[in-house]
Amino acid sequence: MQTAADIVAEFAARHWVAVAGADLGPAARVPTMLTPEEQLLYHWLGRRVKGDGAVVDLGAYAGGSAARLLSGLALSGRACHVHSYDRFRTSRALWARYMPSEPLPDADDADLLPLVQRHLAPWADRVTLHVGDIGAQRWTAGPIEVLSVDAAKGSAMADHIAAEFFPALVPGRSILVQQDYLMSVQPWLCAQMVRLRDCFVPLAHVPKVGLVFLTVAPVTHAALIAAKVGELTDGKLMSRVREAAAWHEGMVQRAPFKTMLDQIKAHPGVRLGWQMRQARARG
Repeated sequence: MQTAADIVAEFAARHWVAVAGADLGPAARVPTMLTPEEQLLYHWLGRRVKGDGAVVDLGAYAGGSAARLLSGLALSGRACHVHSYDRFRTSRALWARYMPSEPLPDADDADLLPLVQRHLAPWADRVTLHVGDIGAQRWTAGPIEVLSVDAAKGSAMADHIAAEFFPALVPGRSILVQQDYLMSVQPWLCAQMVRLRDCFVPLAHVPKVGLVFLTVAPVTHAALIAAKVGELTDGKLMSRVREAAAWHEGMVQRAPFKTMLDQIKAHPGVRLGWQMRQARARG
């Protein structure tokens, strides 16, 4: 059995960058917002799963992250099932950008579900799509082997995701991917995780903004209460961002955290990423 030190060393070697693109098979053709390295990471994470719990994909969009996890799981020999969550709706602008070969819908808030079902058809028996607001979803399906978070676009959602999904992570085994961890307009992510540092060990920074963590201790109710970010004042949020910058010294440069602090100062009280981004664009 791998120790935490073994897993830290494994991720430090960044084995996913050596994955052949051909290994992704049909997953390589599924539209995605992931960078090329992130795509390889997701496939590799599916391939290296050690247990038979679930793989959870929060924020699926057109199915790109789920497809790459599934392509890896197909090579893993494990019996894991992927649970993929999203509203499965999109704007015409995003549709045109990420799916230019598909007929453009007539209006915004277009239904993505039929496309996602088609994209994930090669693995239909291994994936469940959960349609709707993730903030209203509950997790009751047992241990989670890999948890990918690309849906914590606001501080309240970050708290909900942590409360529902983090307690199912298995110490010494489960991997958490915080896809937007270094996004300047989502500073609550590092503010949350730094207060959970007794439960997680950072494993890798995957450019541009993702961080990968190993679960090393159970995420208890008390830990979740201490890590809540939804009601932090700007001052306390900034203090936690500074804590996170120190925590990640040597893995992540200080610049992303400085940008987060600048965003909080410029947009007091804003706790939704799209609002912070919109305000920045106006400025």
